[in-house]
Amino acid sequence: MTSTSNKSHQAKLKHLLVATDFSRRAEIALRRAVQVATDHNATLSLLHVADREEPNVLAAGGEEEKLRQQIKKYLPNGAVGNTRVVIGKPFVEIIRGARDEAADLVVLGAHGEHFLKDLLVGTTAEKVVRKGDRPVLIVKRPPHGPYRHVLVAVDFSENSRFALKLALRLAPKAQFQVVHVYQGYEKQLKRAGIPAPEVTRRLRPLIDESKRNMEAFLRSIDYSGGSIRQVLWDGRAQEEITTLAKRLRAELVAVGTTGRTGLPYVLLGSVAEHVLREVSCDILIARAEASRFELP
Repeated sequence: MTSTSNKSHQAKLKHLLVATDFSRRAEIALRRAVQVATDHNATLSLLHVADREEPNVLAAGGEEEKLRQQIKKYLPNGAVGNTRVVIGKPFVEIIRGARDEAADLVVLGAHGEHFLKDLLVGTTAEKVVRKGDRPVLIVKRPPHGPYRHVLVAVDFSENSRFALKLALRLAPKAQFQVVHVYQGYEKQLKRAGIPAPEVTRRLRPLIDESKRNMEAFLRSIDYSGGSIRQVLWDGRAQEEITTLAKRLRAELVAVGTTGRTGLPYVLLGSVAEHVLREVSCDILIARAEASRFELP
């Protein structure tokens, strides 16, 4: 592990969109969004998507009043954008709202009120990540101030570069662990009875290449604030990132994910999907290229 520092300027976030279903986890997400918006002097918009089976919800005005009360409670003096209630599919309307408002970041709770159903058909958050075209911050823990410890998993792709840049913007004063997991099969080689010096000899070219790639990758990043610690780790990325997040006491894990050219939706990579479901802290998922998903 090595540390690097730089003092370049980081552009602040300007506009956040947080969606709520008035569940406890959505309220936790709103609290984190308020903290980020306050620190960045950003505008915060609040969206509630009502069920299609409740046609009178807009006329009654009760949901809009709930939104106003939440904003009043958590952001009494902040910059408030749109506060809207719409009817439709939650993930579709969240994506639409984020596009319409050119949000820098969508903030969501890990799951909503219908948790058991969500486990079967996929959460709203996961659908927004898969099909939306904005970075998504999925909040799993109550906030206690700005993020202090951030882990960013990188594979040196443009998507992981974008995820790191966004994480640095989101939490400019945090301590960063930038992790690259290579697959050298060290554990398997040792279990096979190969002596440790021979294992080291076999892995050395892969480790040296990973170091060179990491150094080149970080040289392309402008950042300010705390130090960046480089972590090179052997194993399967899905499992090791989850383990490292716990070991390093990360409050936020950031990963990049990719789409596939020609498909009308985005597929999460195996690493991003595993992190989304298994890591217990907050998760930032971003990709460099735009989604092709067409809203109905």
